[in-house]
Order: sequence, then C-alpha cells, then structure tokens
Amino acid sequence: MPRRTLAAEPALELDNVTVEPGPGEIGAHDVSLHVLKSEIMGIAGVDGNGQRELAEAIAGQRSIADGDVRLFGHSIARLKVAQREKLGLRYVTDDRIHEGTIGSLSVAMNIVLKQIGRSPYWGRGRIRYEAILSKARDLIGRFDIRTPGPETRVAALSGGNIQKVVLARELSFDPKVVVYSKPTYGLDVRTTKSVRQTIREQAREGVTSIVISTDLEELLDLCDRIAVLSRGRITGIVENGPSAQQRVGELMVGGQAA
Repeated sequence: MPRRTLAAEPALELDNVTVEPGPGEIGAHDVSLHVLKSEIMGIAGVDGNGQRELAEAIAGQRSIADGDVRLFGHSIARLKVAQREKLGLRYVTDDRIHEGTIGSLSVAMNIVLKQIGRSPYWGRGRIRYEAILSKARDLIGRFDIRTPGPETRVAALSGGNIQKVVLARELSFDPKVVVYSKPTYGLDVRTTKSVRQTIREQAREGVTSIVISTDLEELLDLCDRIAVLSRGRITGIVENGPSAQQRVGELMVGGQAA
C-alpha cells in the first residue's frame, strides 16, 4: 500500500499499558502506541500473543493494570464501554457470531442495537420500528448485506454477511477510532475485499483504524504502519513500504526495529 500523508494529530495513544493475563493468556505488557488521525495502524503477530487482551482493554471490556489510554488527548482508561462509544471509539470483535451479534434478533435490530433509547429509534418510551427499518434498509444497501430483508434473523445469514451487519452497526453512527480484531478471518475472497475497501473508505473520511490480524498480507495491503506484538510486548513498529514484509517477519521472530 502506498504511503499516505497523515495529520500530526494523535487520535489514540497507549502509554505503557499493561493488561493482566487471564487463564491461558499472555496479557499485554508496557505497550505504547501513538496512532494518528485517519491512520490505519496494523498490529501483527502470531495468534495468542496478547492481541485479544489489548483490543479489549482499548475498548473498555478489560481494565488496565498500569499505563494510560487517551482518545484525542483525553484519558479514557477509567471509562466504561458505553462512555467510550459515545466519544467515538468502536470495537469490531473477531467473534462475530457469539459476541458481535445476537443471532435471535433481526438484522435491523442488530444494526441499531446500540442506538435503542435514542431518537429517532426511540420515543415516548417505545421503540420506533419504522425508523429502525428505514435505517436498516439504507445500511443493508450501503454495506451490501445479502439478506431476504431487514426483519430476517441474523442467525440465518452467512458468516460474511453477519460480519457486514457488525460493520454496519459500528461504522455508521459517527465513529472516530475503530479497533478491528481479525476483521476478515474466515471470510470468502469477495467479502474480504469488501471489508478491506470499507476500512480504506473510513480512513479517507478521517476515521482512525487499528487492525489486529494474523494475516500479514492483509496488514501490508491496508496499513500505513505495522506494530509487531510478541508475548504481549511491542517489539517494533515498521513503516509500510518495499522492505516492510521482511522487517515485520524479523520482528515476529524476535528482532528489534532498526
């Protein structure tokens, strides 16, 4: 991917963040990252090296033991998930079926799930179904969700279309920073291309992205810079370019960035 000119303004900053490991986990240790506005920052590494722990700590699903997380200069380390979301932080989980959606609910309800209680989808103590269906129809078209209709249960969709439902929800209500965990894992080639294009379009619109993936080709295709996470620690950060693949490979087996 060619280098882009980025604003100097940091969007997401992690300073010496430590996340305690759970059973069978690595945790994250003394992680520092400064991600610029509209940048696509990749985090590479072999699965199980602290990626999930770090992603959930940024999203607010886990507390951090030490360090700080800042969004546009303001600390969010003590904020709950919903508070971070109101500030524009989004998390696209790698478990689209069990965590990212509620299979028994319709496509429409999954898309606006986090907006329930807010106008125009809620009024006078009641859900406004027509507003929900109208928004869902718009996003089904925009994100190319293959479904018989907005009232179809999410569980009836293919994995790729379930992922598009997750993306429609997380990327359609004023996102500013999005953390993606293995966004194209298990998807077919066509859907993979569609998801990657969506991430690029978001960046052009000023959205900052952190893409956590075990697929190095994906990171090289998408990202401006790539950080390598090994045993819960950042071993280096590489600018994307002709030598990036070699440098990232070296870091994944224990090297240090030049």
